[in-house]
Amino acid sequence: MGEVEWALRTEKLAVDPGRDGGRRGVVVLVANGSFNPPTYMHLRMFELAKDELQQRGYSILGGYMSPVNDAYKKKDLLPAVHRIRLCELACESSSFVMVDQWEAMQKGYQRTLTVLSRIQTALYKDGLADGGGLKVMLLCGSDLLESFSTPGVWIPDQDSIISVDEIVPNQISSSRVRECIRRSLSIKYLICDEVIQYIKEQKLYKESDSSDTR
Repeated sequence: MGEVEWALRTEKLAVDPGRDGGRRGVVVLVANGSFNPPTYMHLRMFELAKDELQQRGYSILGGYMSPVNDAYKKKDLLPAVHRIRLCELACESSSFVMVDQWEAMQKGYQRTLTVLSRIQTALYKDGLADGGGLKVMLLCGSDLLESFSTPGVWIPDQDSIISVDEIVPNQISSSRVRECIRRSLSIKYLICDEVIQYIKEQKLYKESDSSDTR
């Protein structure tokens, strides 16, 4: 199965050293998931990770949302074309988060490690990072983090895990947003207004579905 070429977006990349000057290196944050739909929780994860890493002495180069491929086969998963657009709209207000369409546009399911490696390789190839000086870090919620302890799910040397505590807990989930839509309840202040407008225009999430908290 051949790879579908897709250019990595770079328009928001800019080294942000934070207060400590980025002495420990440069980081790109990547979150992959259903984003069905993307919520303020997803965007807050990027902000929380950025704060934590800058306090630890890293510079933040940028961040990417990577919607999963349609081959993920999750019940009631919107087609990639819709989820990509929803993520693009959600990221409009962010100064450093973009959407990487590569994973979603491939002909089949992609491993997370493949997604991360591809982003790192693209940044090196484009001369946007010095050789050996860039870390691409996976950004994930507690549900995915728990799977790290499951034998065979992740490679054995995953020893660079940074856990971030939320001072202001955020319990917004995609499944709860979809439930509100099905029940014709307001979803304002749960997701971006632009995302809400697109959902209304396309008449999305009107059918019943199963739970999805990512």
